[in-house]
Amino acid sequence: MNNLFWVKAKILFSNKQTKLIIYLTFFVSLFITSVGIFLYENYKSILDKDLNQPYTELLQINLGVTNRAFREADDQAVKVSFHSSTLNYIHGELAAKQKDAAVLSSYLNTIALNEDIHSVYVLDLKNKLIVSDKSAQSLDWASYPDQSWAAWVETMKTKPLLIKRRSLGNINNPESVELISLYRPILADHELIGIVIVNVDYDRFFSKIYPQIETPQYIFSLEGEVIYPKLRTELPLEELYKAVEMLGVRPFGEVKLEGQSYLGNQAFSDMTGWRWVSLIPLDELLKNVKLVRDLVFMLSLASIVVGCAAIFFYNFAAFKPIKRIWQLLATNNSVSSGPDSDLYDLEAVVKNLLKEFDSTSSVAERSLPELRSKYIQDVLMSRIGSKELRDKWETYFAQWTKDQLIAVAVSINRYSEWFSTSGYSEEDQLLLKYALVNIMSELLETKWRMHCVQLDKENLMLVIQSRESGRPASEELLQEDLSAMMKTAMKYLKMSLSVGIGQPCESVAGLHDSFEEAKAALASRLYEGYGRTFRFTEATRGERLLDTDADAWKAEIMESLESKDDSISNQVLGRWAAWVREQRSAPESIYTFANERIGDFSRIIALRGISRPAMLDNYTEHQLRMMDLDDLHQLLLHVAEAVVSGIQLHKATKEYHLAQRITRFMEEHLHEQIGLQEVADFMNLSTSSVSSVFKMETGSTVYESLTKMRIDQACKLLSTTDRKIADIAQQVGYQNENSFIRSFRKLKSVTPGKYREANKQY
Repeated sequence: MNNLFWVKAKILFSNKQTKLIIYLTFFVSLFITSVGIFLYENYKSILDKDLNQPYTELLQINLGVTNRAFREADDQAVKVSFHSSTLNYIHGELAAKQKDAAVLSSYLNTIALNEDIHSVYVLDLKNKLIVSDKSAQSLDWASYPDQSWAAWVETMKTKPLLIKRRSLGNINNPESVELISLYRPILADHELIGIVIVNVDYDRFFSKIYPQIETPQYIFSLEGEVIYPKLRTELPLEELYKAVEMLGVRPFGEVKLEGQSYLGNQAFSDMTGWRWVSLIPLDELLKNVKLVRDLVFMLSLASIVVGCAAIFFYNFAAFKPIKRIWQLLATNNSVSSGPDSDLYDLEAVVKNLLKEFDSTSSVAERSLPELRSKYIQDVLMSRIGSKELRDKWETYFAQWTKDQLIAVAVSINRYSEWFSTSGYSEEDQLLLKYALVNIMSELLETKWRMHCVQLDKENLMLVIQSRESGRPASEELLQEDLSAMMKTAMKYLKMSLSVGIGQPCESVAGLHDSFEEAKAALASRLYEGYGRTFRFTEATRGERLLDTDADAWKAEIMESLESKDDSISNQVLGRWAAWVREQRSAPESIYTFANERIGDFSRIIALRGISRPAMLDNYTEHQLRMMDLDDLHQLLLHVAEAVVSGIQLHKATKEYHLAQRITRFMEEHLHEQIGLQEVADFMNLSTSSVSSVFKMETGSTVYESLTKMRIDQACKLLSTTDRKIADIAQQVGYQNENSFIRSFRKLKSVTPGKYREANKQY
């Protein structure tokens, strides 16, 4: 129905009468709305300016009144700070303070006779003394009844003038006095030595301003503290602070508080830094104009509704053929032609629908390969349920049949060498892989349906299905086509490939097993070499390398590393490679054995400080599993040569010979109760020196090596003699049979008795 809606809309907008109605409806409603908004905003702007002027003037008048009062108080404070009695008191000796205080208090009394001034204090900062008009004595700060002024004494060190609101007495006491205190410094050689505090009565001070009951005034200090009014505000403090934030530094502006509109006016005092704010409610004033505005909006909305209704009724008949077309398209029937005058328009609609359908199909087709690849990877990783498996197969592979599928593993041989010697950039190599996929498509898709999945930088997976429906897939024919594809890739892309072919599976559910077979077949290149195709058979898997054979070859290879030159290790690795080729054990076990030896070589290199061969810089086990036996043999040879050379250099060191002497001593005294201390005594070294040297040279502690020697000797005795386990324990240095059994089980994972049963040779 969504497509039908857009078709209807197109028909409506292509009709001239409909267009005219739409244009008239749109422009009339737009004009009415614009006029309403303009009149409302214009009236509100004029109202704001008219209201602002008297209130701004009132704020300026009040601001001037308070500034004059503060200047008078400041003049008195300056007189006091320079008066001789003040200076005599501040500079006088401590013994004469009381006498000077009486003179100063008498002078302060004359200042405090001003009806606006509540009291005057003089502070001696050096001695922390205070004199006021109320007392003729010099009192200590701590004993003075009024203490609330002391909070701002430290601030005066950086301020030439300070004005603060404070309370004299408990603020909750109805008899407490609210004061405005003006602080002035007393300086000597630019150093603050005293302070004059003129306390102005709060109520008398603010009784001089002109109040406006309907629009109360608010005064804020520089720190944001509410100075006025005294007790409570008509609006919550949070709303007042919000209004101050919205006004910023503008002289006036509209603010919205608690859902109501206010006109805010403000002025700033250059004397005190205080902010004077008044808020005028606008809702009542704008009530009538808002009503007019809302009526205009309703009229505009009504015009839109009328226009839409006219369009609907005028074009109702035009929708009938479109509905019929939709029904025809929905039932896949063709539209019959006729003498209808609207047939041309209907044909255009159908063309547009088909064009849109083609566009959607094109997008789906372009994204289909990515969806297929993600689906195949989910199948291989078993990340998808059986129902979803079937549903997505039918969706993504709709053109494929229910015939057999074959998984093919394609690998680029010697990828690192091809990457480094080809001279291509990384982007070029990506293009070459894309070209490889195109070659496979060109050569295979005449006979086979194919989808390619990129697994990693070296390996691809192909999902193959024969185009001959109803006939089993011919693995021989597929092998021939893949061989032709490999030759073409080598000819044009200089890319050597190896291919493994799994057995056919009946459905996508068996694709995982078919791909595992393809990988097992591909592993045959270990013996057969590169550039070939391999079909899976049960013989392909081969028998795993026996543990006994692996241990024997490991011991011989590791022992050859201790030879004087690399010829011995070369011979051993050569015999190993020939033996592997003859035995043809499972490639997986051979790759695992080779990777473990690379790990052994790497540990020796790290342990003995041998220079690391360049071929190990970018070595990974994944890279190893891409090699044939010749390359694998060469890798082991090169690393072994580096290890042998490094070991021979290392054997000349003093530490190596010390480790060898320690090892021989332990072998000769294996049956005795020896430990680290006995070894250190024999070597004439400290236990820490013996431990660190042996650990550095062998990678094991003295205790670990001694335990291994004893257990290895016990294994020989268990498998070649019928002596009692307790006797064997004593013979290898254990006085306690249980201790011997615990050590044996920890190292060999079986008890001595079970080991004897499995390895008995007598």
